[in-house]
Amino acid sequence: MKPYSECDVLIVDDEPMSRMVLTTILEPVFRSRKVKSGKEAIGACLKTKPDLVLLDMNMPDINGLDVCEALKANSETEDIPVIFITSTLDIESENACWEVGASDFVIKPVNASTLIHRIKTHLQNKLRTEFLENMTFHDQLTGLYNRMYLSKEIPLMVSQIARDKGSVGVIMIDIDFFKLYNDTYGHLDGDICLQQVANIISGCVKRPKDAVIRFGGEEILVVLPYIDKKGAKTMANMLVNKVREAAIPHSKGIGGFVSISAGYAVSKAKTVVNIDPEELLEAADVELFEAKEVMKGDVASLIEEADVALFQAKEMGRNRAKG
Repeated sequence: MKPYSECDVLIVDDEPMSRMVLTTILEPVFRSRKVKSGKEAIGACLKTKPDLVLLDMNMPDINGLDVCEALKANSETEDIPVIFITSTLDIESENACWEVGASDFVIKPVNASTLIHRIKTHLQNKLRTEFLENMTFHDQLTGLYNRMYLSKEIPLMVSQIARDKGSVGVIMIDIDFFKLYNDTYGHLDGDICLQQVANIISGCVKRPKDAVIRFGGEEILVVLPYIDKKGAKTMANMLVNKVREAAIPHSKGIGGFVSISAGYAVSKAKTVVNIDPEELLEAADVELFEAKEVMKGDVASLIEEADVALFQAKEMGRNRAKG
């Protein structure tokens, strides 16, 4: 977990003196930035997500309650802890703070020690939650999402896409001749190779809702919401090309380098929800299998025993995407 000195606290207050006082209190312990209106606060959170928001309740443009409610209503900002700072707090206002999703509140004039300790407490809770989520939903070798994420979170995303009447695409990826890579270079270098390929794929898949998942072994699954078949094909071919362009040495691979094969499939999200998401994965897996099939002759039964040169000559169907 990152130290407090790297935690970003956004100060939101329309009074210049209050912003200065709060900045003076926080800067020895945390990183801080400040804005002077509710509108600026929402924009700042969307542009660069802070670790915590210190929010004045009474502001002229958008009051603090409405700002907090807006942040909690947005999936991109809903997990940011919000601490209200207010000069008066009756029971009605206190209840309103909890109802809009605030984590805490502090009364003006602010006690510096109390404020710092309360911020530390909420940051600890947030950082621990993020750490546990990372451990739960991420593969520890590659940093990609894992099968737990696929089974728990992806169905929720697909349901949202279905409500929006959109389509969802998947790309199933396999590293070509990865067993031969491990046999040739050893499993430690195999892990490094897998990490390199995972980084290349993650670097290409950039939309916020896209997900790159280690499906198992050297198989990687890319989930693409709101995409058509043309878009999935473009992405699949780009991934194949980017891995080839990286020129990772593989003496027994195609052309002496690491390559991948990819199969892709696209379906209306409502179809996936109503039937079985596994069918979409199976469709992509079929295309992956066909992408890896030999183009000429039936030598499938001889591939494992054949000479590496013959293996490469006959397996010309690899290092490509098919759909």
